[in-house]
Amino acid sequence: MAVRPLPVDNAPSRRIITTLPLAVPAASGWRYVGKVGTGFTDKMLADLAALLGPLHSDESPVTEPLPPGAGVRAARWVRPELVGEVVYSEITRHGALRHPRWRGVRADKRLTDLAPLPGS
Repeated sequence: MAVRPLPVDNAPSRRIITTLPLAVPAASGWRYVGKVGTGFTDKMLADLAALLGPLHSDESPVTEPLPPGAGVRAARWVRPELVGEVVYSEITRHGALRHPRWRGVRADKRLTDLAPLPGS
């Protein structure tokens, strides 16, 4: 996951996170599969900010090249230590999640529990 700051908003927690770029395990490490910006409550955003803050990294954990237009140039990256759950309508032909929606952090799952998405 990565965090991008939101320029202006009245909700304090929404100043911290706008979208989360998503990555999944791949043969070569981590593969970018899009970003999620819906499905968050203010409480989820505040909790995420507290969880992700200590995981800050100066470098992207994504090991495969980012697709053109990924829109993550301003992202504040974090080390991949948490599992988040999203729902989505389909996987595009380019391997991105279509219409992802945030469901929450899965504290009951570890990174080793994750399976690559089809096409990874």
